[in-house]
Amino acid sequence: MIELVIPVFFQVMLTLGILFTLGILRYRSVGQRTVHPKDYVLMTGQDQWPVMLQRLSRAFHNQLEVPMLFYIWVLMLLVTGVEASMFLTLAWVYVGLRYLHAFIHIAYNKVIHRFTIFVISCLLLMVMWLLFLFEINAQL
Repeated sequence: MIELVIPVFFQVMLTLGILFTLGILRYRSVGQRTVHPKDYVLMTGQDQWPVMLQRLSRAFHNQLEVPMLFYIWVLMLLVTGVEASMFLTLAWVYVGLRYLHAFIHIAYNKVIHRFTIFVISCLLLMVMWLLFLFEINAQL
């Protein structure tokens, strides 16, 4: 199941892409004087920052929350050697949903759309873990 590394790579690239975009916009915000450099020391006054900075910041943090369970799931599959053809497909669907969630969050941020994709991705992740449990149990 080494193929699972590819969707993980794309998930990591999404996270890093948001991070570097956020960094560039933060740097520019200081140059344009829309954010005072001291605000970044303790991350104060975020509600007064430009909207795109707020969206990117939240989108970045979202990539460090629930997706950690995806990374652990992949590691568990690789460590245990559990194989099922559906796991690769599920991993790609999950990563695709994370990209869609990030796009909605950054592009237009309609909460009901973002929340719907979030719930679907979380339910999918739960199914992925349950299927892993069933597969590992079948091998014991």
